[in-house]
Amino acid sequence: MMFRKIHRYITILRVFSKYNLFSLLYSEVNQYYVSNKKTPCGLDIKNREKAVKLRKALEELGPTFIKLGQILSKRPDIVPAIYIEELGNLQDNVNPLEFDKMKVAFEGYRCSIGNEEIARSFENSDFNILEIFDEFNTEPLACASIAQVYAAVLNGKKVAVKITRPNLIDTINLDLAILDDLKSLIVKMIGFGSNFDIDAFLYEFRDLLNRELDLSNEARNIKRFQENFADVKEVHVPNVHDEYSNENILIMDYMEGVTIRKLSGVSAEKKKWYGKIISTSYLKQVYLDGFYHADPHSSNIIIQEDGIAYIDFGAVGTIDDELRRNMLNLFYGIYKKRVDVVFEAFLKITGINKEDIDVRRFKIDLDDIISKQNYSAGERQSDNYATLALKYNLSLPSEFSTLERALILIEANCLELDPRFNLLENAKPVITRVLMKRYSPFEAFEYLQLEGDRYLEIVKNLPEGVNDVIETIRGYRIERLEKKTDEIRKYRTIDSITKYAFLLVILISSTYLAINGEGYLPMMGTIGFVSAIFLFGLMFLRRS
Repeated sequence: MMFRKIHRYITILRVFSKYNLFSLLYSEVNQYYVSNKKTPCGLDIKNREKAVKLRKALEELGPTFIKLGQILSKRPDIVPAIYIEELGNLQDNVNPLEFDKMKVAFEGYRCSIGNEEIARSFENSDFNILEIFDEFNTEPLACASIAQVYAAVLNGKKVAVKITRPNLIDTINLDLAILDDLKSLIVKMIGFGSNFDIDAFLYEFRDLLNRELDLSNEARNIKRFQENFADVKEVHVPNVHDEYSNENILIMDYMEGVTIRKLSGVSAEKKKWYGKIISTSYLKQVYLDGFYHADPHSSNIIIQEDGIAYIDFGAVGTIDDELRRNMLNLFYGIYKKRVDVVFEAFLKITGINKEDIDVRRFKIDLDDIISKQNYSAGERQSDNYATLALKYNLSLPSEFSTLERALILIEANCLELDPRFNLLENAKPVITRVLMKRYSPFEAFEYLQLEGDRYLEIVKNLPEGVNDVIETIRGYRIERLEKKTDEIRKYRTIDSITKYAFLLVILISSTYLAINGEGYLPMMGTIGFVSAIFLFGLMFLRRS
């Protein structure tokens, strides 16, 4: 293991040296300058050159580093914009493995055909996995760092067969260990903000790789999407063939059609219709379902005659109710052009306090974003909030950042279909639908049903709780009273001792004067002696 790690370190250092990435360690990414996307300045070109070098290095280092770059491209709140754009071009440009090597995934393969179960290994030379299929094209349709996809025919139906590449886990675990060693260099090299938590990021990255390496997770994602779009006839999701699939193999229906970039011979009105289906179906995923396709680039959306089809469900995102509610308030504030609503929603999303930012300057920037999203057409707007977060050094939740990156891809797809596309215009019907659902009597009744038992239990325990509070207060008061009484007794005892001591001094002095005094002193001594005896008696009676 140690030898393999040292060898991998040498490979990484060689690639870093090849692309001169060590220079990034002592140079800062200049983000604060005036720029124009259509006419880049000298600083744009200089920063882009650095970003291109980083992208090429990650591609050369293989699956783990390619995935790392792809994940970073979805975090515009922490990664400078110039790197986001370039890392977004990262492709799994890997050479295809021969099918004989890919067949390792079928080791110990088990499936059911009718009433007969097949459970064989390739150690049995008489068994050929291709016999299960009517047809199987061993030339891959697509090659990625994690898996390869093949076209086949199963039981007379065209299917796509996704197979994980062999020996990936050991390589990925080795790379993850090295990334953990180099995390401080990564932070410096890419120019992350000071609020960036590299340990949390690497933990999420490791979790993502675990999910993508197990194709049974993707099968579950597909089924969930099928359920969410069961009533939407324009959106198609492939069926999974469970009886032939496992963690290394996923067999699903083949989605016929073309990708967005290959669409031709279609009227502008039809393209606009496709764009509307893509945007509304995606906003439904986000605001109604809380479960969305996290990598909706143009190759993962298939254009069909009667609608669209989503494919490749390895990367998905989920949004909890609180984040979804805050995001909806954010969108609603933009829709209604209300800066205060957008400001409050954004504060809740980022989890910061008003005291931590320049509120006046921040609201001016928000107003500019609202203006762009309401009055601009044919321009990408979905990365505005990540750019704002980067400007004010705010850390957005990873769920929000992943979603914003996905919305950027959706927006780019729709702009390619409709150059005048505006996401907000398409979002208005969805926002209205979500608000109607949120405040509908049925939703309120369902909420009461779900929460009723909990509130009933609280009401039942209320008298006991109140009694506990009263007993606690009573006990506290008694305890304080007893403590106060002890203090009073202590002070009274000290006071009595002091008085007795004082009277004893008077008694002794008076006795001495009465016996040994001359002139009027014996009389004074006698009076003092009688007075002391009287006071002694009076104090004794009061104590009794």
